[in-house]
Formats: sequence, C-alpha cells, structure tokens
Amino acid sequence: MIVVSKEDFHVVKEKIKEAPIFVFSILDNIINGTVYSNSNNLESLLIKTNSGLYYVTGTSTDEYFSGNLVSIFVESVVKGRRFTLFSNTESWCQVIEKTLGEREKTLGERIRRIERFTFCFDLNAQQKRKRISHNNYNIEKINQVHIENCLEFDKQYYDEYWDSTSNFLQNGFGFCIKENNQIISEGVSIFKSVDYAEIDIITDSNYRGKGLANLVAEQFIDYCLSQNIQPRWDCNIDNTASIQLGNKLGFSNPQKYAVYVKR
Repeated sequence: MIVVSKEDFHVVKEKIKEAPIFVFSILDNIINGTVYSNSNNLESLLIKTNSGLYYVTGTSTDEYFSGNLVSIFVESVVKGRRFTLFSNTESWCQVIEKTLGEREKTLGERIRRIERFTFCFDLNAQQKRKRISHNNYNIEKINQVHIENCLEFDKQYYDEYWDSTSNFLQNGFGFCIKENNQIISEGVSIFKSVDYAEIDIITDSNYRGKGLANLVAEQFIDYCLSQNIQPRWDCNIDNTASIQLGNKLGFSNPQKYAVYVKR
C-alpha cells in the first residue's frame, strides 16, 4: 500500500460519496489520520485515525491490498492496539470476514461484526415537531471547565477521538445541562468535518426519562444548522431507544453499515 499525501486528500474526498464522519474529518484535516491506497489511481482506500479507527472503501478485489489489511489487524492484536474497522458495502464485508477470519485461530483473537445505522437529517420533519421547553434547565456550550467537571466526555475521550482537548475546543462543539452546578446531560460532536457533525450523548442515570437528551440534541442540531453543518445520528441497529429519539428529532433514511472489532 502507498500513503496518500495530504495534498491529495481533496482528490480522495471527491471519490467518496458516503462514509463515517471521522473519514471526512481526516480528509478535511480536522483530526490526524492516514490514507492508504493500492495505487496512485486510488482504487482501493484504507483511512485510519491515530486511535485505531479504520474505514475501507473502493475496489475490494485487490488481494495485495486486502493482505495488507490483514497485516494491520495482526499487528494490532500483537501490540494490543485498538482495531475498529468500518465498511458500508457487502463486497468489503465479505472480504473482511474471509481474510480476517482465516487469521482468527492462529492469533487466538476473534473478530466481531456489529451492525449500525447512520441517519440523515430531515429539516422539514424537525421543523414540524413540537419542541420541549428548557426553562427549568441551564444549557451551556461546553468549554474547558465543563470538560474538567464532565459527566462522561473527559480528557481521555477527546484525546482518543480529537487528538487533544484543545483541538476539540477549537474545531468541535457540544452542549451540556447543569443542575446545582453539576452536569447531568451532555452532547458533543464525537466527529466533525467541514460539512457534517455526529452527536454523542450521555445523561446521568438519575435524570433519564426527563427529556434531557432531547434538549441537548436540539441545541446541537440548532448549532449545526446555524453553521451550515449537517447533523448526523448513528447507533447500533438494535438500539431501539436511540432510533426512536433520532426519529423524533428529525433523523431518517437509515443506512446500514458494519463495524468489525476484536472480541
């Protein structure tokens, strides 16, 4: 495989119509990452974050390229690194399951397939829905102090997905709800590119069922729209509660993709 120069990331971006948001975040140079290809023609592509998220796309019949993918998997097992591989085509899923499956027994490490949905945002649906009043809650844009006193999204979280807290504060965004100076719900852009932002939400277990995730998500969506960014909603296909909330907020047209992780 060859490493694609950052100067050519715009060419890669033009070839990719749909992908996880972290892919576009790399291609827009918002987070650090590496793009590999089978040739200068960019027919097969493997895009990775520094934290061990991978996305494979393009031609799936190049055996040399798929062999390199196996080598990366083996190295991650041997060195105990994270390996999370995204695919949104059945042809690549078949290659992944065949090639990586052949190494499972020798490595003693199995690969597990997780099916997920990604939802697009329907502005018309969102505009028609009745919004929840937030007069009883204080909603604030997340800053350094909030991160230091977070509910879930701490420095380790931002180091993993954003390379650093400072990069998130400069290029990402999020909102939280506080009660008695304690954060009880927060939603942040786990990934963001020039055009998209994917939300990640957590609510204190003692406050669930009060619509707080809904409030945080509405604030997140409003901010996205004000910045001409398309909000995205992703979840596992069996996460009924997340699917229902996403639909309620205006996220529709689910597209299935697969994620492969080490068991």
